Amino acid sequence: MVAIIQNSISDEQIIALLKENNDSAWESLYDKYAPVMYGLIYNLTDDKVLAERILIHAFIQLKEKQTLSRINSGLCYTLLRYIYTFATNHFKEYGIIPKTLNPSEEVKLIHLFCIQCNSLKEIASILNLTEERTIKKVRSQLLKFRNQNKFVA
Repeated sequence: MVAIIQNSISDEQIIALLKENNDSAWESLYDKYAPVMYGLIYNLTDDKVLAERILIHAFIQLKEKQTLSRINSGLCYTLLRYIYTFATNHFKEYGIIPKTLNPSEEVKLIHLFCIQCNSLKEIASILNLTEERTIKKVRSQLLKFRNQNKFVA
């Protein structure tokens, strides 16, 4: 899988360290993906405090349930689906109605992936794009989420 967010440690290395229950893996995971996860949550709420609180609770639950120790690949996609589901369940629990995501083409990619749980191959087919072009479009949207709200990891 192509890494969606650039960082010095690969997803495969993070997964291997998580399976060893290595605490530095959690630090690397947080450093690499927290801004993207926060951006996705923030786009659903427009509430920075709530987005940060949900993100922290999501990471705690990820670690406690050892959810990621059972995967072999697809770390970014697993995290995006997890954080979307975690956030929307949190909203339901507290009677919060999530903001509708902007229907731009890039957000549509995230919608197809997170909400409808399509594979990268299925998304490429739905949008009549190559998988490589789909990866580039998803990468672009994730970087936008990462940078737009000035999250400090």
